[in-house]
Amino acid sequence: GDNTNPFASDGFSPSDEQEGRSPWDAQKSSANMNDLRGKILRVTPLADGSVAIPDGNLFPKDGSQGRPEIYVMGNRNPYRISIDPRTGYLYWGEVGPDAGNLNAKRGPAGFDEINQARQAGFFGWPYFIANNKAYVRYDFGGKESLEPWDAAQPVNLSPNNTGGKHLPAAQSAFIYYPHSLSARFPAVNAGGGRTAMAGPVYYYDEEQKSPHRLPSVYDHHLFIYEWSRNWIIAVRLDEDEKIANPRKDLHRFLPGMTFKRPMDMELGPDGCLYLIQWGTQWGDNNDTQLIRLEFHGNANAG
Repeated sequence: GDNTNPFASDGFSPSDEQEGRSPWDAQKSSANMNDLRGKILRVTPLADGSVAIPDGNLFPKDGSQGRPEIYVMGNRNPYRISIDPRTGYLYWGEVGPDAGNLNAKRGPAGFDEINQARQAGFFGWPYFIANNKAYVRYDFGGKESLEPWDAAQPVNLSPNNTGGKHLPAAQSAFIYYPHSLSARFPAVNAGGGRTAMAGPVYYYDEEQKSPHRLPSVYDHHLFIYEWSRNWIIAVRLDEDEKIANPRKDLHRFLPGMTFKRPMDMELGPDGCLYLIQWGTQWGDNNDTQLIRLEFHGNANAG
């Protein structure tokens, strides 16, 4: 994550630029082109234990503009990532801050995100959240609100920044939701905290002979899941890998099943979903499980 203490910014942007306050300033990490914290890296492991930098990362391979390992920057807490095996697109969940409401002097309420990266990019934190809702630059010493950051031309002016000042334009989240009910993505429900995670993209294979593989109704769906809200949602992707109708193309997966804080998910070679459940309590659980979700019967019955 961003390696930043979030408990002195009231659930808004942790960007305290005062002397000695670097632990409370995510501009030193997530928005720093010369730092690996608050990033998703992409490298090619080599046989001798070293790594190579593939083409298409965010910065040149020579390190002249930023760390060449960086594929995505501007992350707060990227948790559970997934690669679409056909498109190569990267998906991940982003656990957001805790502000309950919009504050005109500080910025938007907290959101969790599911992100899609078609190519390398900057995904906003700690300046923007959700669909590039801008935080207000804030003088933590003088308790004074300044100006909102600009998503088209974000600039990192923090004295804790060791990289370049001018950042790439911020990319919007793919799916985003607050603590309260989401009007745009109503399937995610409201309340119960937020812990967004991204799972695999499923493609139905006519040649797959497993009798219990996911049925064709889930072909070309992204699976997302929630540790706090205990659901799995299948997201229908259109031919452009977008969500054509956010109100209709997110469907609760197995709504009659009680999940116990799902925390990791993979598709097996048999076309079944494998799921790790944390359990019902915060710790010391005796109901932690690794389960396989098999298809039996009518897919349209839920």
